[in-house]
Amino acid sequence: MRISFVGARHVRVAALLLSATAFACGGGGSSNSVTGLPPSPPPVPSGSTTSLTITNNHFSPATDSVSVGATLTWMWDTCMGDGYGGSTCGSHSVQFDDGGPSSTIKSSGTFSRMFAEAGTFTYHCAVHGAAMSGTIIVH
Repeated sequence: MRISFVGARHVRVAALLLSATAFACGGGGSSNSVTGLPPSPPPVPSGSTTSLTITNNHFSPATDSVSVGATLTWMWDTCMGDGYGGSTCGSHSVQFDDGGPSSTIKSSGTFSRMFAEAGTFTYHCAVHGAAMSGTIIVH
C-alpha cells in the first residue's frame, strides 16, 4: 500500500506543478503571474539608435518614443517584384513639419536624425502628404 500512496502523491505533485507551469506560461492575462502586477512597459532607449522602416505608403512604426539624444534611422524598403523578374521601387521621403532636417525623395537608402530636445515631432512623406505620416515623441 505504501507504494501506491507514494505514487498517488507524486501524481498530485506533478499535477500541481503542471498546472502552475500552465498558469505561468500563457494564461493570457494582463498581469505578472508571480507578482500579480501589470507587466512592465518595454524600456525606452536612452540616446540610442532606433530604426524605422519606410514601406510603400507606410512608416513602421508610425509612432515612436525615444529619449533626448536618440538618433533615429529610417530605412527604405519599398521595392516589390514586378512579376517579370525585375522590381519596382516607390519613392518616399521623411519631411519633418518643424522644418528640421529631412530627407530627399528617394526609393532606397537611409536617413538619420538626432533629437536633441524633448517634444513631439510630426513628419510625413513629401510625395503622399498626410496619408503617409508619423510621429516621434522625445522625452
